[in-house]
Amino acid sequence: MDLLKTGNGIIKEIKKSGPVTFARYMDMALYHPEEGYYMRGGEKIGAGGDFYTSPDVSPLFGRALADQLVEMWEAAGRPSRWTVLEQGAGKGSLARDMLDYIAGRHGDFNSALSYLIIEKSPSMKRLQEKNLSGAGCPGCGMEWLDGLEEIDRGQLTGCIFSNELLDAFPVHRVIMEDGDLKEIWVTCEGEKLNEFAGRLSTPDLAEYISYFDIELEEGQSIEINLAVRCWVKEVARVLGRGFVVTIDYGDTSAGLYTPDRPGGTIRSFRSHRIEDSLYEEPGASDITAHVNFTALMTWGREEGLEEAGYTTQSRFLMNMGIMGYLSPPDPALKFDPGYVKNVAAVKQLVMPGGMGEVFKVAAQYRGFDLRPALTGFGNKTLFRAGWPGKR
Repeated sequence: MDLLKTGNGIIKEIKKSGPVTFARYMDMALYHPEEGYYMRGGEKIGAGGDFYTSPDVSPLFGRALADQLVEMWEAAGRPSRWTVLEQGAGKGSLARDMLDYIAGRHGDFNSALSYLIIEKSPSMKRLQEKNLSGAGCPGCGMEWLDGLEEIDRGQLTGCIFSNELLDAFPVHRVIMEDGDLKEIWVTCEGEKLNEFAGRLSTPDLAEYISYFDIELEEGQSIEINLAVRCWVKEVARVLGRGFVVTIDYGDTSAGLYTPDRPGGTIRSFRSHRIEDSLYEEPGASDITAHVNFTALMTWGREEGLEEAGYTTQSRFLMNMGIMGYLSPPDPALKFDPGYVKNVAAVKQLVMPGGMGEVFKVAAQYRGFDLRPALTGFGNKTLFRAGWPGKR
């Protein structure tokens, strides 16, 4: 890489400061104020971007989630004000699909609804404002915030939800080398970024390995997302009564840290393809890692968030009756291409081996005497005895 030619500030910063943890590098690559992937302009989501999200596949995803939000409001006794806070709203497609559907189908809920969006990317916020300008208007209004710190302790009654948020939190990477647990660091040699295994930057990494009973084989590396714990603390701080819904690709601790993933789940995406290197043109590609839902739920419980459900996206959508959202084919047509397209989109959302199984949906709650029954998680969830503690 020609440093002088590219003038890449991220590389210059690492060259000046010396080696950084992979978590610090990932933070810069995604959120550097000028050169971070999410902070720069340009299309990122959809056909012309680098990756798809479920709302890009079909608006029926948003309708199913909206009905689950309505059920949560009803379980809380239909309060006169119910806040839905979406963190990391992408292009605003999911919010638009839900708000349009709610305005047309759930008038009482719409009257009580306050919709908040937390977005740290200026370019994404502008895009959201544009795409939501004509969307259904919640009765208690819509507002953008810079972060959870703007909300007082226990102030929020409602649901905090995210779709593909936690996978973009910076992760530490550790590797078992010569029988010792080491951390992967990033350094600049000449004009290129390289990684090496060195000391652990924090004892929290070894504690994580021990607590979740993770056994690494020689040469095996994994990701550890300590940022999720900080996020859970903040979410629990602001939520007075209601729910937290997390949709992301990932698995339980037992499913993530297996020998068949010797290099972990860290990936860099550009133009819907996996990049060969995590370090080529930092800031130009999306970097993600699978979410450990065992850690999410365990840390949530420590902060007073109880488990309301955990399942695959496929089971969640099928439990919500997503096929029932399909409009019937036009009887005047022998072949209705619109109907066929919608069926194909739903299949993409729910079919095993794809988005339906890779993506998981977790729900947590606070402020209820009994665990609320939620249709999306039904009786066919992935809960196991003792879940979600140690393996």
